Amino acid sequence: MREVHFSWNVKEKPEDFIVSEVSNFDLVERGNFYLYRLVKRGFNTQEVARRFNLSYAGLKDKNAITFQYVSSPRFLGEAVFEKKNDNFFGLIFIGKIRKKVRIGNLKGNLFSVLLKGHTISEKRWFINYYDLQRISRNTEKGKKVLQQLKEGISWKMLSWKENFYLDAYLSHLWNKAVMVLLKESYTGYYVVEKGKKFFIPETDYQDLMENFPRFFPILGYKVKLSDKEADIYRYVLEKEEFTFEDMLCRLKQLKIKGDYRKTFLKAENIQIKNGRINFFLPKGAYATMFLKNVFIQ
Repeated sequence: MREVHFSWNVKEKPEDFIVSEVSNFDLVERGNFYLYRLVKRGFNTQEVARRFNLSYAGLKDKNAITFQYVSSPRFLGEAVFEKKNDNFFGLIFIGKIRKKVRIGNLKGNLFSVLLKGHTISEKRWFINYYDLQRISRNTEKGKKVLQQLKEGISWKMLSWKENFYLDAYLSHLWNKAVMVLLKESYTGYYVVEKGKKFFIPETDYQDLMENFPRFFPILGYKVKLSDKEADIYRYVLEKEEFTFEDMLCRLKQLKIKGDYRKTFLKAENIQIKNGRINFFLPKGAYATMFLKNVFIQ
């Protein structure tokens, strides 16, 4: 099968990749939490959040310039700013809100990415795979957490990192399962980055809308699987050295319920100007995955 190598170093410098959260918050006079806009370069979200006891809707990359909303249970001042060499973060007070910032508050993200001479196709849809920043270094660690799981342990008893690794592994399984279904339905090619392959079907958005499932389950003990979906996961898990039944037992012990993820999405508000591509994606989607689907080598 044809392979296209994604050699676009999207985040060579933080200025190459700019992301800004899109959310709605109702400001009130007597809220229990203080809403701030966090602007940063060269810091990861958790690093700043731990220091100031902040809640956030999503993790933002370290090697980027990012704008996101966070909340604090106490007033930190009208503005907080810190610089370290070429990196910095700033917290700008916006107002009071009744409830702290959570994942559900996020509608999506606006992206601005330096094109670096790359050509973009007119295709605006993409397969909604989890990308390398989630699965690359974390998949095997998540698999090991499951393999070494002791009886009576639930997700609440694991560390934040262990749960993150578990999520990464389940994301990896979702990618593999969706690829199996796509390859059964369409011809296509692989986009390859750092040894990881992503199958891209040769079709159009209308065909996907009419003939391909819009959602595919993320494994969990409560998620409902069709016979077809269960068979695909059986096939994927066999290659991962798990049985389907054993995996569901482990997820039930961990109390991981499962979920559903959209299989394909469409980028919105796309503009190409001044050597950059700007676009909006709903929450949970990866800008780098959209670029993998639409760039021309």
